[in-house]
Amino acid sequence: MADERGGQVIRKREPRWQSAAERARVAAELIEEAESLTETSTIATPADVRRASLPPPIHAELPPELRPELPIAPAPPPPAVPPTLDGALAADPENVGLLVERARRLAAARHYTAAERDLQRALRNDPVHADALAAFGVVLSRKGLWSEAVPFLRRVVEAEPGRAVGWYQLGEALNKIDDLPGARAAYERAVELEPRNAKALYGLGIVLDRLRRPEEATRMYRRSREAADR
Repeated sequence: MADERGGQVIRKREPRWQSAAERARVAAELIEEAESLTETSTIATPADVRRASLPPPIHAELPPELRPELPIAPAPPPPAVPPTLDGALAADPENVGLLVERARRLAAARHYTAAERDLQRALRNDPVHADALAAFGVVLSRKGLWSEAVPFLRRVVEAEPGRAVGWYQLGEALNKIDDLPGARAAYERAVELEPRNAKALYGLGIVLDRLRRPEEATRMYRRSREAADR
């Protein structure tokens, strides 16, 4: 910068720092100001610039049918299927209880010949098995072979004298072959063991009727109806 005085040009000198200490103080202030600007600066960094150029995030949910299922505990195993009678007998062919049970089912389906085969096998293994004897007697009775059924049914009540159904079945067979005294005794024994056995009471009434004892027969019929109604 120049100043004109008396035709002379006087140039002003630039101010100079007065001392090294002053220069150091000013430098320190400049450094401090620069550091404060760096700490509080709002100027975007390169990472900020890159992030700003990205599209905004999208928030969306899958429809319920497309949502992945949460893992669940495995289902318990199904219960074991009980073996069939045929399968059980294949594993234990001489089991008397299984043979009798299959014979009963065969007889219920009117497969009497097959039922007899099973019962014969059962009685070969256990000749006094009461259930096998009773089942054989019933099979023969259903076939109308009453006379052949009687020996089996007698053996049942001999093996198990307290078996009311055995006495009833024996009474039925004896009545069919016209052994009326024997039938009456068998029915009466069944009624003694089971006073409310409606079938035994009714069978006893029939036998008493055949024995020409109508009053006693009527009383048995009445008791049979009363037992059946309870």
